[in-house]
Amino acid sequence: MISLPYRVATVEEVRNLTRDIKMYTLSINETFNSDPGQYVMVWVPGVGEIPISLSLVDGETFCLVIARKGKVTSYIHENIKEGDKLYLRGPYGNGFKLQGGKALIVGGGYGVAPLLFLARELARRYVRSDVVLGFRSKEHAILISEFEEYADRLVVSTDDGSLGVRGTAVDVARQLVDRNIYATLYTCGKEQMMYKLVELALNRGIKTQASLERLIKCGIGICGSCVLEPLGLRVCRDGPVFDGETLLKTVDFGRFWHDSTGKPIPIEEVK
Repeated sequence: MISLPYRVATVEEVRNLTRDIKMYTLSINETFNSDPGQYVMVWVPGVGEIPISLSLVDGETFCLVIARKGKVTSYIHENIKEGDKLYLRGPYGNGFKLQGGKALIVGGGYGVAPLLFLARELARRYVRSDVVLGFRSKEHAILISEFEEYADRLVVSTDDGSLGVRGTAVDVARQLVDRNIYATLYTCGKEQMMYKLVELALNRGIKTQASLERLIKCGIGICGSCVLEPLGLRVCRDGPVFDGETLLKTVDFGRFWHDSTGKPIPIEEVK
């Protein structure tokens, strides 16, 4: 029998980042060891369980950025407050591999959350990084001041120009790649965005690492709901972070998501 131990975490602080995104600071009674890019399975008894990436980890304290998207996240937003408990298992998965040389970090929407942990760990290793954060508008922007603490250069873009430069994160990344030499591009966000970034970087000889979001039910690689075809890679266990060369060998990256039955769904139709 496979053991799935849960740890009890206490909510220390809840911050409203936007109307539909909150940051939860939690603590447990032991050191929480994790790498940037890993995730935990968050269980709410009687409601359900979901994967959430770690945004920061400091000893016994860690942060989760949770966007209201479905049943479990809506329940957490509406009912979980300071002093309440959440049940966790993990951390799971393979995170970002920290490389030397100058880094370019590109995030979109709430996908910027796990990149904060990465930016901090790179800075602690004296690896210089330029960071691009792309959002729909000023009202959707999150964690800007936090990234400023770790980035050598921070560029914010919005689709409507209400904050930072007008345009997409891909537009800004393309300009930076034209003017700078980067060893590695790290990215997380909408998959169509990441697909363009991976192609851009690899065409310029830049190593890439991308963190994927998928339907993850078990977290330990046995249910197959998060598989990437035709390689059979499991996002929950082989990822969620993959190198760009590997992702371009799949038919799913940037194109398809698999539902709970395994049926492929075009990514643009995923809610």
